[in-house]
Amino acid sequence: MEHDAVKLAAKLNECADVTLVCKRNSFIASLYEKGQYAFPCVSIAFVSRKFSLSMLFGVRDFLQKNAPANVIFFGASELKTLYFAFLGFDINLLVRHGTTKSRPKTDWFHRLIYSRVNYHIALSKHLLANVRKIVPASKVADYRIIYPSFDIRPPGVAPDNGDNGIRIVHVGRVVDGKGQLDAVYACRQLREKGIDFSFDALGDFEDEGVLSALKTEISTNDLGKQIHLHGHVTNVGDYLCSADIFLFPSMGEGMPNAFIEAMYYNTVCIAYNNTVFPEFLEMGFYLHIVANGDKGALARKLVDVVDHLQIEKNKSGANTSLVNRYFRQKRELADWDSVLR
Repeated sequence: MEHDAVKLAAKLNECADVTLVCKRNSFIASLYEKGQYAFPCVSIAFVSRKFSLSMLFGVRDFLQKNAPANVIFFGASELKTLYFAFLGFDINLLVRHGTTKSRPKTDWFHRLIYSRVNYHIALSKHLLANVRKIVPASKVADYRIIYPSFDIRPPGVAPDNGDNGIRIVHVGRVVDGKGQLDAVYACRQLREKGIDFSFDALGDFEDEGVLSALKTEISTNDLGKQIHLHGHVTNVGDYLCSADIFLFPSMGEGMPNAFIEAMYYNTVCIAYNNTVFPEFLEMGFYLHIVANGDKGALARKLVDVVDHLQIEKNKSGANTSLVNRYFRQKRELADWDSVLR
């Protein structure tokens, strides 16, 4: 969410005057400080996300001094405070939804605070359906899908891991639900069939328990030479452009950036049948989805793709133009322009 907020502010600033407002000393504030952006950032001190007087008065002070026509809100909990901060101001309030929510917000208080929202903006059909289910309906709110855009730059050269076999990549934080363990299970089936491969897992080591289980699985099955846990890397595109397969058995995504980037680089993509992944099929992308959580089906599909790899890569070749069609910045800015004052 934090990266998305800064990126969207930078895009919109090309056609409007944008100010980024965030919590003081937060991760999003540090992202802004590390970059070189043409828009200002205002940080507000507050402690509680549920209700904060300092946030309330800080936001009201900003609104009084700047009188913005539009406010795009990234988040959830802070809306309780912001409802009162916005009282008396004529603003177009848009809430941008980027993650799947599980707890309904249909009590009287949530109905009150969400009654102030003019637009609910979702990143996909899946997320839009989730918003309609979780967020209370309002007489004034409109619901829209705005796909994000991606600036996919020409890649460099992937690091040489000394393996000339099938190259498989996974990108995601090492946490429960991102699918690294299921991916390792699928890769074991390649080794048992004598297929030469390498598997690069890219992403922060956030959950020590999952990381420990992953390392145990690798060592127990003697996969240390084929499977490489790289942690956070800055050159994800370099790995993706030289990969044959993007193996991503995540248990749910809002709009997976790396998955879209992999499709752009003509990497054959495999995922579970959940959340946004069937939507990619509806959009015309060539990819494979298997029964959600079925490790056996995942492994069989991986083996089948490897057995017919050149045919698979030929079929996925049209994905590049589709990424340019659906996820280009000009289209995203036009969509935002249609909902902003």
